[in-house]
Order: sequence, then C-alpha cells, then structure tokens
Amino acid sequence: MDTMGLQHNMALHDIFHPRSIAVVGASAGSFPVHTQMFLDTLIQFGYKGKIYPINPKSDQVSGLKAYPSIQDVPGPVDQVTSLIPAAATPQLLRECVAKGVKTVQLFTAGFAETGEEEGKRLQEELVSIARSGGVRIIGPNCVGIYCPESGIGYAPDFPRETGRVAFIAQSGGYTYLAVRMGASRGVRFSKVVGYGNASDIDEIDLLDYLAGDPGTDIIGAYIEGTRDGQRLLRVLTEAAARKPVIVIKKGGTEAGSRGARSHTGSLVGNDRVWDVALKQAGAIRVEDVEEMVDVMVTFLFMPLPRGRRVVVVGAGGGASVRASDECEAGGLELPPIPEDLRVELKRFIPLAGSMLRNPVDVLAEAHGEAVWIALLRALDNWEEADMLLWQVCPEMEPFRESAFRQFVVEMRGNMLEVFKGLKKPKAVAVHAVETRPGLEELDAIREMCQEHKIAFYPSLYRAARAISRYMDYHDRGITRRLL
Repeated sequence: MDTMGLQHNMALHDIFHPRSIAVVGASAGSFPVHTQMFLDTLIQFGYKGKIYPINPKSDQVSGLKAYPSIQDVPGPVDQVTSLIPAAATPQLLRECVAKGVKTVQLFTAGFAETGEEEGKRLQEELVSIARSGGVRIIGPNCVGIYCPESGIGYAPDFPRETGRVAFIAQSGGYTYLAVRMGASRGVRFSKVVGYGNASDIDEIDLLDYLAGDPGTDIIGAYIEGTRDGQRLLRVLTEAAARKPVIVIKKGGTEAGSRGARSHTGSLVGNDRVWDVALKQAGAIRVEDVEEMVDVMVTFLFMPLPRGRRVVVVGAGGGASVRASDECEAGGLELPPIPEDLRVELKRFIPLAGSMLRNPVDVLAEAHGEAVWIALLRALDNWEEADMLLWQVCPEMEPFRESAFRQFVVEMRGNMLEVFKGLKKPKAVAVHAVETRPGLEELDAIREMCQEHKIAFYPSLYRAARAISRYMDYHDRGITRRLL
C-alpha cells in the first residue's frame, strides 16, 4: 500500500476507535430521543473513552458534565456527533477545525438530500471547511457508527459482542434492520456505518478500508448511488477478490430513483448497468436486507456443500410438494431416494402417514427420537445427497395447547442436538408461520439454532436461494483460479 493509501486507511481506522467523543446538542429534556441514541448508548455500551455532552444551556446531561462549546472541552476531542440544526453546522465545523477534531458525524439533516440549492450549498460549505483543517465527515443525514469492539453504537439493543461481519448503508434505517435481523440469527458485526449523504467519506472509502480490515470477513452494503462508478467498480472488484461482498442496490426504477435522490441526494444510474457491473466485480447482488442476512447466515454457519443436491426432511404432504418447488426455484436439486435406501428406511419408519421420497415426509416428533436418529443417520450416509434441510411446519400441527407446544419445542431441541452432529452441511427452515403460537415456535427454534450455530431460515425458498448464491460465489472463485 502506498503512503497516501496508508494515511487514508489510518484516518478511517480512527473513526472506529476514537479516544473521545463529543455529542453536540445533547439535551437534558424530558424525552431527548437523539441524546438517548448518541450519548446514552455510549454510556450503556461501556465506551472507554471520554464522553463530552455539548449544550450551552445545561451544566449536566445524562449524569455527565456538559460544556458550552467544543472549544470549552479541557482535553482533546477525536470525534464529534452533531445533533444541532443544519444552519448552525458551519460554525461547528470551524470550531472542530480549531480544536483538532478528526471526525464529525452529522446526524443533522437538511442538506443536499432536500434537493434545494440552499441545502446543497450548505453541504459544500461544510466539506470545504472540514478539508481546510483535515477533518473527515460522516454524513450528513446519517446515524453514523456501530462498533461493538470500541463500545460505540446508536441503539442500546444492538449486541455488545463483536463479530466478523461489516455492513455499510446510505440508509440509517437499513442498518437497524440488518443488525437486528442478523443478531436474531447469530450474526455479529465488526463495524456498521450509516453514511447518509456521503459528502466526504463514502461507500468507496468504506469498502476500500473494510477489504483490508483484519476484523472483517464478510462485507454487506446498501447502495443507492455513487459519484464515481469506475472507482467503485475497481474497489468492489478488489474487495470481492479478498472476501464476500454482498450488495443491496436500490433506486433502479424511476420511482426508486426519485426516492433515492430525496433520501440522500444520490446519483443512482441505470439498474441493468449496475447489475452487470456488480457481477463483473464478483459481488453478490441481493434483493433486500432479508436476503442479505440469509446469505450472511449461510457464509457464517453452513459448511460448503460438494454440490447442490439436497434432501429435505420433515414436512407434510402439501408442504412437501411446495418444498420441492421452492428448492428448485431457489437453485437446488432434489434427487429421488433410491430403492435400496427406501428399503432401509422402511425398516424403522411406519409407511402410514409417511413419504419416503424427497422430501422425506416423516412426523419424527410423533414417532420419537429413535426414529429420528435412525432416519438422519441413513440420510447422512447417502452419497447422492450433498446437504440436509430440516423443514419445520408449526402451523400444520394439530394441537395448539401451550403444554403440548412446550413439549414439542423441548423434543425439537433434543432432535436438533442429533441434527447438529451430522457430517453433511445442514440447515433448518421454518415453513409458513402466521399465528402467535407459530411465531413463538419459530422464535424458539431460531434461538436454538443460534445457540448451536446452525444456519436458520424463515422459509425453505429463502434457504435454497441463499445457499445457491453461496455456491455461486465459490464456483466463481474456482473459475477465477483455473483461469
């Protein structure tokens, strides 16, 4: 890496590891939502650096001494979070330059995303002031940084444990979705950045940094547009050659394009061009945050299968037919159970009420764990199958009493222990849940899968699609090496 690139990456390293943070506009009011997001969360996360509330009308905020301005803080300030109105931010940036602040994160909105000339001019003025003093800007119109290793976040329910997945997004709302959805399925994050209007630090800078970040193994990104398509393509290609890069690209339709411009002031471009460019770069394009989390879960918790042949276990008559369609639509194959294996299965599985084809429709909960163990071992030894998917269908169970449901959940916990011990790659999917009891069962199974580090999906189609994308990624890698 050249000297300039090293300095650039060191500057980005500093935004995740500041020694002190000042929150400008922190309030001691009756319901200070933004103070709770950006100041109280630091306290709750156990941030080890100095925290300085800035408010000229308060002596104390959230139990901490408050200061009238940045200039009044007695020690150095590495990072500033701005909660003040847009019109007041130029003066804040001048004070930051004078104080030697390294990074300013602007939750403040009212800039280029408005589409108004005044907002654009104000944003340009901020960048000009910042660059005159070597200050980097995240935003404006953004939620900023979640870095559990440093004790930095903006939502108190985010996990405190650090992980190996990074996510960047022009949309702050998408960062909430990604972290919360991922966390419920065992995904933990190294770094998350909601970067908003990207007036200074943008998706290219962040992807370039994360590609070389030793704490990150998987990168996710939500992108509405970019200012430099060629440079983005180059950085994406370099990043995807080192680790999986999963991209949500929105704003491709005319209506979506209008929405993206009003959201972050983005230049979105033609969706077909983006699609070709992302494939050329080796990135994994997904439709939305749900699919992105599915793919992350697959990379984290599912060993790479030899091929795409799957055997589905535990369904129900109609659900089995649907399971076949969903797996094939998602890109997986369901080889038929051969006659010699059917003969073996019939030795311990009652044929009445069962279907020994593929999917294998056996109500193992009713027959007991001995049948389940024998069934799984037989399928695990079947050489024609590359992976196993266990499909659970809570809505198809005949009894809804809480005592029975608790019994079933406990039995499934024991069954999951057996499932975990199989040598083939494996995953669990829960089928068609709409009712409260079904959702309770889904949640219990999801938590058990998280504990056992087993890939879990809210539907069989989503499982098949994510696993297929996972295998596509590795197939491309093999092709590149052969070339």
